[in-house]
This record gives sequence, structure tokens and C-alpha cells, in this order.
Amino acid sequence: MTYGSRSVAEAGHTGLGARHGTRRPTVSVVLTTYDRPTYLPEAVAAVAEQTYEPVELIVVDDASPTPASDVVSADEYDVSSFEIVRHDDNRGPNAARNTGISAANGEYIAFLDDDDRWLPEKLDRQVERFEAADSDLGVVSTGWKRVRDGATEEVWLPPEIEGDVTRALLCRNVVGTQSAVMVRASVAKRIPLDDRFPRWADQEWYVSLSTECAVGRIREPLVIHEFETHNRITDDTAKLYEARRLFVEKYQPLAAEYGPALKRKMRGWADFRVGKPLLRMGEYRMARRFLISAIRWYPLEPQFYAYAGASVGGRWTHSLARSVNEVRPSE
Repeated sequence: MTYGSRSVAEAGHTGLGARHGTRRPTVSVVLTTYDRPTYLPEAVAAVAEQTYEPVELIVVDDASPTPASDVVSADEYDVSSFEIVRHDDNRGPNAARNTGISAANGEYIAFLDDDDRWLPEKLDRQVERFEAADSDLGVVSTGWKRVRDGATEEVWLPPEIEGDVTRALLCRNVVGTQSAVMVRASVAKRIPLDDRFPRWADQEWYVSLSTECAVGRIREPLVIHEFETHNRITDDTAKLYEARRLFVEKYQPLAAEYGPALKRKMRGWADFRVGKPLLRMGEYRMARRFLISAIRWYPLEPQFYAYAGASVGGRWTHSLARSVNEVRPSE
């Protein structure tokens, strides 16, 4: 790895909140990037524009062809501390996040993907939520807006369930995108991300975290999630299949602890989370296989039937279903 940093002293901050007159906890922001030099400056700017301070920014460059250090520099942004950590070879987003976690010095760690953005009050609101809670609160998530080509397509707010959310997470991602979470640093350092997972990285990590701490919510869309085609791994079917295999292998024993019904429900949702993007990709035969399997595992979920029905006739039934809004475009 190669390193470049600017210290808190060089940035001109002492760790004291100017608006409060007392020391505020430092938030370490782990910004992971790979080969998106046109997006990275905007992501860094979104961190610098946060109303909260002090903020330690750690940009983890996962061996980008154009090094992050050629695109952004500490002198351009007003943050308490700025560091770029570069991998010598590409290791994937989970490994990059783990590198950032290891380098973090703050009490809390927030994550930002290089193609996502934050509203200015995002960190402030999350720290406020942490500071008002008991020490068992380990994760605070916010809502997000999905934006495509500058237009808002969808607003997602986390469900109202809080505290112990393990049962829900074994089936669905009820926490949200990684860019929407802040994690207590002591918890994140104790429970690293599993870098075997090529997909479902967010949900997989949240399951592990939820077995050790409570999860809190801020039901406002404080993250702007860019959804475009630039270098995303969404359409890699091999990675999708592998993520499903790993998730079932790793967490089926945990689901079984809650009883046979949740074990079957978890298997149904795992197959659904494969079938749904396959349907969007036009892989109708494989989508139908996984969606019918989801119904067999757990026949009590209505949307499994809607998506399976949309896959039956291939492009024609899929287009029809979308036109009547029975099935929305998948992530």
C-alpha cells in the first residue's frame, strides 16, 4: 500500500466543535473508489461540505488505473484530516472498506461509495442519534434517494423496526446502502467485512453486525444514490450466484436457530434476490428458475408470485408487468 496524509494539526482543527465549545467525537469517513475519476471529486466534496466536525477522511483507492492522488488532494478540501490509502492490486470493495476501517481513528465510521453523495447534515444527524442512545447502539442508517441521469426515481426509507433486526436482515436488506450507515468504530473493527462476497456485501455485513449490537434509524433520505451503468457489478451473474451460495452457507445455521419457518423464509428470499436482478437483465429462463424456487421455499410472500409471473412469458410478460407497475425495475 502507499499512503499520503494531512494531519489534524495541519488542517487547523483541534478536535473541538466550534459550535459547541466542547470536544465532539471524530467521524472517520471511509470513501472507497475504483476507476471513477470523474465521480471522486464530487464525493470528496460531499464529505467536506458536511455540517459536522471533526471529520477524518480516508480515501481507499483500490488500485485505480488513474490513482486517486492524481484526482484529489488534501489542500482542496476543508476536512480535519485527509488520507489516501492505495492498494497495490485490486482487491474488491469489501477489502477496501476493511482497509479504511483499519486506518480509522474516529469514534464512529461512515462509509461512502465514490458514486454516491450525502446531504450536508447527514453526519450531524447520525452522531446526534448515537450520542442520545445507549452504548449498545452500533449502527445508524438513513434513507436514500435513487437518482438516474439527474432525476429522482425512487425514495427509500428504512423500515421502522429498530434494535434487534437480525431476523429481518436474514431475508432482506432493511438497513440500506453502505453509504447510508454509520457504525460505532469499536464494533466495526471487531467485525470486519467478509471479503469473499462479490455481491450482497452490505446485507451480509449488517447481519454480522446485528448479532452484536442494536440498529437505529433516521427515516429521511440523506443519501443520493447514483444508479447508472458506469462500472457497477450489478450485471455479473457469476458473482450473483456466488453471493447466494456464500450467504446461504454462512447464515443458514443462524436462521435455523430461529426455527424451521425462518430457515425456509431465508432460503426463499435468497433465491428471490437472485431471480429479481436476472429478470431485469433479461435472463428470463434463469430468473424463472430462481423465482419459482423462492415460492417453493416460502409460498407466503406475494411479491415472489408477481415477479415469477412476469418471468413466465419472457420479454412480453415482463414488459406487460412493468407497464402496469406490478414489477418495478430492480436495483
